[in-house]
Amino acid sequence: MSTLTFSHPKLKHIEMGFSQLTQVVGDNTELKQQLWQNISWYLSKHKYSESELSILNYNEPQIWEDGLDLSRSKFRTIIIESISDIHELLGANKGTPTFDVLNQVMKNLEISKNIEKINQEIIQIENQLNASEEIQQLNGEKKFKWKVAVEEFNSKILLQKNVSLMPTYEERTYATEYVDGLTKYMSLLDLLEINLESSSEMILLMIKNIDDTLSYQEYEEVMNSMKRLTTKHPNFYCMVFPSQIGYVYISEEHIESILVVGEEAHSLADGRNLYTRVCAYYPDQTIPSYNEFLGRLKMIAPYLFTSKKQSIQMNVKELVLIKIINELFQYFDLIPVAVLQHSQLEYDFLYES
Repeated sequence: MSTLTFSHPKLKHIEMGFSQLTQVVGDNTELKQQLWQNISWYLSKHKYSESELSILNYNEPQIWEDGLDLSRSKFRTIIIESISDIHELLGANKGTPTFDVLNQVMKNLEISKNIEKINQEIIQIENQLNASEEIQQLNGEKKFKWKVAVEEFNSKILLQKNVSLMPTYEERTYATEYVDGLTKYMSLLDLLEINLESSSEMILLMIKNIDDTLSYQEYEEVMNSMKRLTTKHPNFYCMVFPSQIGYVYISEEHIESILVVGEEAHSLADGRNLYTRVCAYYPDQTIPSYNEFLGRLKMIAPYLFTSKKQSIQMNVKELVLIKIINELFQYFDLIPVAVLQHSQLEYDFLYES
């Protein structure tokens, strides 16, 4: 895992752990948006306007990876900011994963004879058009004459103009917009996997607002697929920015690449190390097991490093974990709401220490 550091004026003190599966979560939506914009613009080679540069003191933002300049060309960056971006990526326009797959299919098929037959028909159509009465009348006895030209086919033109990938159900074709969100994301990942099997190109898939069309269970399913692909393909990276603070995916291998953005922003430590440190500060002997800790981390991670009251279906044990982890990162502002079920030591730890 590497570390990304940002030069943006509002982000100059933020570092984030960066692995093949990175998440940016938390309740500070403004700062998450600034991070998203900084990273997505930088890696998509965005050309900054005069007004944008004026906000940035006329210095284009920089990103460093482990202290070295991160190349803006390191990745082929695929950006999903809204559901309409998925619709485009699932279309067969040049540059999309769909186009790449279909292009690969076309190269593997022997269709030259079929194209030759099509072009023979096109030549006949061209001859008929040029022999028409209207074209003859247009040219007459003039020095410069007009001729109808019909573009011949080749596999590239066929793919760009005449081939599309359409969803079907019970032999009926549907617009992509009518396919559910989970199917869209899983289909996109399936297309990317086909491309990854035959390419060593570094690909970064950036997704924002993934929870707009996915339930939390579906979100975990998509993240599990991303985890599988990143494990299988060292050249594939994913960076996810859920908009809702309740969405965070806990995978033991990738906990330290979860950036929690609250009033402060911190990347978490690796799971085992974080658990050991939590156990050392737990106020009584009812310490959760490691697996219980990971389950509760899924609930509490988005609510770390903020002073807002923690009342979203949380019990004392979860609030205790929030307070311990906050203080491990030297963040001390926690205002827990009153809760009913607790041990005296847990209560004292929250409200009297």
